[in-house]
Amino acid sequence: MASLPRRSGLEARTRRVYILYLMPALLVVLLLVVVPLTYQVYLSLRDYSLLRFSDRFIGITNYARLLRDPLLLKALWNTILFTVVATTADFVIAVAMALVVYRLSAILAYALRAIILLPMMLMPVAVAVLWRNVIFNPPYEVFNRIFGLKGSILASPHTALWGITLTAIWGFFPMVFLLLSAGLDALPKAPIEAAEIDGASFSQVVWHVILPLMRPVIFVTVTMKAIDSFLTFPFAWIMTEGGPGGASHLLSTYIYTRSFANMDYGYGASLAIFMVVCSAALSFGLVAYVWSGRYGETFS
Repeated sequence: MASLPRRSGLEARTRRVYILYLMPALLVVLLLVVVPLTYQVYLSLRDYSLLRFSDRFIGITNYARLLRDPLLLKALWNTILFTVVATTADFVIAVAMALVVYRLSAILAYALRAIILLPMMLMPVAVAVLWRNVIFNPPYEVFNRIFGLKGSILASPHTALWGITLTAIWGFFPMVFLLLSAGLDALPKAPIEAAEIDGASFSQVVWHVILPLMRPVIFVTVTMKAIDSFLTFPFAWIMTEGGPGGASHLLSTYIYTRSFANMDYGYGASLAIFMVVCSAALSFGLVAYVWSGRYGETFS
């Protein structure tokens, strides 16, 4: 029985060592996440505007303004549409390309993988400038020349958001491809070879063997891509700044406009908290979908 106090003392010292190792990371999270978020909440409860020279406590008035803001509703709808289309398109393209690379010989697979990953070498800002100045706008207007269109797609309130979405798909699908390709290469070969020996076609192998085995990778990839799309900023801001007439505003660009262009920092902070809540709801919704069991029935 004398060994029990010694063992419990050792466990206590081990826990203290673990806590000490975690302290640097916890301090970083505290300084970079908790403190700014707390200040955002505090700022959202004030009427803090440099244009009106105002700084006073107003409670939840800024949050009540959210319900009466038609531009916020438009920006939220644009963000949801952008997230769904960009995430779906990136996933479908990345899966198709990953399967093509998976079927090629080693040398061809390396070459094609290097070509596919080229957009990742560019910063999002550079991608946005490239597509705005070369693909969509004069004097080059590559997109218009290919499809025989007139007028920049970014200049119309009906098509500006789609131009941003196309740019984001091209700029970010390599990241999705990289994750899915790595997951595909890590799959066990035995189930795939067994299905092929039994006479299954490649499409049957993909749907009934490969995709079910890749469920964890698919979930992580789609979740990361969806959240990244929901929070995206550089493409929309650099290409259109939310225009024309606010038609292509995303939540991120609308928050930036209200906070810095209009200098209404109190209301901008409430918008930022609203965006954090929406992104958290998106994350919890995806996790709840997995826990519900329906995710396991997606591929069968």
